[in-house]
Amino acid sequence: MFIWSIAYMIPHLYWALGGKKVGAILKPDIAQSLHFEFINGIASIFLTVAGLIGLAFIYGNKGRVFNFMLLLITWAGCSLSASHGIFGIVYRILQITGVVGLESAPFRIHEDAYVLWDLILFEPWFLIEGILFGIVGWHFLQNARSRKLWLAACVIGVIFGLVTGSMGVRFA
Repeated sequence: MFIWSIAYMIPHLYWALGGKKVGAILKPDIAQSLHFEFINGIASIFLTVAGLIGLAFIYGNKGRVFNFMLLLITWAGCSLSASHGIFGIVYRILQITGVVGLESAPFRIHEDAYVLWDLILFEPWFLIEGILFGIVGWHFLQNARSRKLWLAACVIGVIFGLVTGSMGVRFA
């Protein structure tokens, strides 16, 4: 999980430090946004913390409160990341197929290549990160009952994220 998060943090850190080479990866007006560097700086911090959470399971203090907080943060990471990835993948597919309009225009590959990048790079990253959070939490728990509760909590969290995402509320 650490390597996965840090690898994804590197381009965000590049953009946060003023890097402007984005090509067709990002929506053109996003790269020109006044807050582009700030947003990527915040994303870099979150991604670094996500990676460190994986290390905390290995090297952290195993106190009761610490373990509970670590599992709570991991559950939130699983729920938010997985639901963000699933929602984004479905939404981008709907945009490409024309079911959902793309800012009042149909999808055009030359003008809207960022949609494909989102579909094949960014959204799957979120989904895999959510799955990794879920796996880390599941492996941390020792007994079958705790693992079943963990799985149920993660599924409920992802469903909640998908429902709120479909209502227009996105947490990530």
